[in-house]
Amino acid sequence: MNRDIIFYSYLTSEQKKILDGSIQRFTFRKGQVVHRHGDACVGVIFVHQGRLAFTALSEEGREITLFRAESGQTCVLSASCVFQGVESESIVTAEVKTELSILPAAVLAQLMQENHDVERLVYKNAAQQYASALSTLQKIVFFSLEKRLASFLKEECSRRKSPVFSATHEQIARYIGSSREVVTRTLNQFASRGIVSLGRGTVTVLDQDALEDILA
Repeated sequence: MNRDIIFYSYLTSEQKKILDGSIQRFTFRKGQVVHRHGDACVGVIFVHQGRLAFTALSEEGREITLFRAESGQTCVLSASCVFQGVESESIVTAEVKTELSILPAAVLAQLMQENHDVERLVYKNAAQQYASALSTLQKIVFFSLEKRLASFLKEECSRRKSPVFSATHEQIARYIGSSREVVTRTLNQFASRGIVSLGRGTVTVLDQDALEDILA
């Protein structure tokens, strides 16, 4: 399983022993908090099965999901203490039952110091996650709510490779930086226009072209 880690093949035999002896495996149930700001630095998270949400917290308690890490992906920003000057009010939560491994921050820092390929890949992954977070924030700032919702629905269908996916209105609100009440109202408007069909905890996109028109 450790062989799936993005930088494992670049490690020396000794470094692989260090990683194999330090990494810890966990299973988190749906909705369980994996890490929250203020806890001891958790380290880098490797998702084997399931899905994690990395959510930023404002001083007013508002939550915005900046990016998600799914099966086969890595959550580097959970080890932000390794990067000098990086600090964020955040929480990492399992959106579904999730199996993952955590490499302690101190071991990650050691490997990054000893192996330039590890350092390169970790920073590359961090840059990608920051880019995803920035894209989310830009949409919140510059897109209308209707466009943010249309963009989310379009991207979620692409992510799931299906027009049907599971998501609560509360989750969607965090994804697009709104409130549950506003999301429910807008989804109902989309439903009345034949763009989506709503079920209990599910959304079915019926008209992709209509979403494209909203985003145009």
